[in-house]
Formats: sequence, C-alpha cells, structure tokens
Amino acid sequence: MVLLIGLLACASSSSTQPGALGWSLGGEAHVFVAGDRYARDLYRELTGSGGLGDSLARRPLLPVEARKERSTTVLSASGAATARLTLARFHARETCGYAGIVTELVFAFPPGGGRAGGRSTPPSHVTVVALLDGSPFAGGAGAAGATLTRAGARTLVNRVAQRAESVSRGPRAQLVRQLGVDPDQAADAGEVVPFGLRYAVGFRARYVTSADDTILVTGVAATDLQLRQLHWVVGPRRLPLRGGMITAARSGTRYSLRGTVPGSAGSTLLLLHEIADVSARDSRATAVDADTRRVVATQPLALRCP
Repeated sequence: MVLLIGLLACASSSSTQPGALGWSLGGEAHVFVAGDRYARDLYRELTGSGGLGDSLARRPLLPVEARKERSTTVLSASGAATARLTLARFHARETCGYAGIVTELVFAFPPGGGRAGGRSTPPSHVTVVALLDGSPFAGGAGAAGATLTRAGARTLVNRVAQRAESVSRGPRAQLVRQLGVDPDQAADAGEVVPFGLRYAVGFRARYVTSADDTILVTGVAATDLQLRQLHWVVGPRRLPLRGGMITAARSGTRYSLRGTVPGSAGSTLLLLHEIADVSARDSRATAVDADTRRVVATQPLALRCP
C-alpha cells in the first residue's frame, strides 16, 4: 500500500494508519484522520508554526490552504485515481463526535477526470480511501466480480457462518435461525460482496449452546462458493449475548461488510463496520486488505464533521 509523498509523508509518520476514509463530492475527495498528533504535525508542516490548539480555541474550524503541489492516490469502486491536496480543515475537539482533533483533507481530481490518462475518478457520494504515503498511481477497477442471486448470497452467508461456528473455540451450538442478507441488521444476518473470482462475506449469527447460553458468532471471510479456499479476514469470534446485546467488555465487536475497493498490485480492500455494543465510541469504520488482513485506514464510526 502507498501513502502520500513529500509533506504528508512526514506528517503521516506520526499516524498509525497509512490511509484515510471519506467520501467523494463534485470532483473532490474529503477524507478524515482522527487524532491530535497527526493534526499538529500536519498543521506545522503546512503553516511553519505550532499552536494549533490555541488557534482552534479561537476558531473551532480552521482551514489551511495547501500551497505546494502534493498528490496522492484515491481508491474507490471505480479504481485508483490521482488527486491533488488543496485544503486541510482542522476541526476542534468534540465538534465531529470525536474527543480529539479531526483533520479533514480535501483532494481535487484533475479536470476532465473520468478514465482519461488512466485515471478512474469516482462519482459523487461514494466511499473512498486516500492512501497517505508513497508514490501516487492510477488504474481501473479491473474485472467485475461474479454475480450472485439473493438466494445464492443467503446460502453462502449461512454456510460461512456454520463454518465459523465449527472452527471457533467453545462448546458446539445450534443456529437460532437462518441468516438473512442485510448489512444493517445486528444479528441473524450477513452480507456478500463479489470481487474477482471470490466473495467477501460478513456475518452476525446467533447460536444457542447445550447450556441454553446464547452467543453471537461474527467475522469476515474471503472465499469461493464451495468454501474450498476460505480465508478469514477477521477470524470467527464467539461473544456472549444478554438481551440481544454483547456483554464482553473487550473485543465485543460485531462485523458488517459495507463494500470493497480495489487496492494496489491487484489487491482488494474490504470496507468494514466494527460495531461495539458496550462502548459506542469504540465503533469504527475500517478498510482492510482482504489477503494480508492489514488495516489500511480507520476512523470512528460516529465521526460527523460540520
């Protein structure tokens, strides 16, 4: 995976993530990085001075123009497109539904966009991942994934969930009910997204053990239809339920698959929602490499900037 060159490469060295999630709008990509250290480093690089905290105390939203030419790669379902950093907006603490400072990076796509010159500019209102380190590159989305009927998707979700229960640690359990296909349903559901010759599968399945304990088995897999080459992107996790809610204080997370974007060198990034019942602030959106399990970008799921 790649990150941004020059100025942003320096700033991103203080961040734990190589990319940032966001959305596209009118020839631009808006992506967000949550964290004070990243914000302070980038502000210093852009302005040549410190004092970001004092400036935000006076103005809760501080825009800073990027005056030097700095480009990066923006990934979407359309492929990889190059884009130029034009503006950084620094949002004060607690203004974006997050306790710390949030940095909003605005990247502009070249005029004419589309696929001209190997670019794959995303349409408006789609999820994007901006890579914040390395050399920019462009490329198409590649071959479309295989199609699957809703009935076929339901069958695949249930087969993967049954496999997950059989390989997870704990007493054998019986599925409460067959899973439907719905990314927004908290339990008894899953989702399937084709990519290449494989399928990404997320699931949240309730099981009952012989001791009448109800558990949730959740995870994310990349697999073929026959499950012969099943690969766990997020290994199956057994979580105790009480009143339908996860009771585990640690690692109590439901996984929901929200889509995919093509990465570099033929890789695919899965877009996941990690939903924590115990502490909603711990819920997050992530972009994870389907093969290496590497987290490329992450942000609080409740992040909403004015």
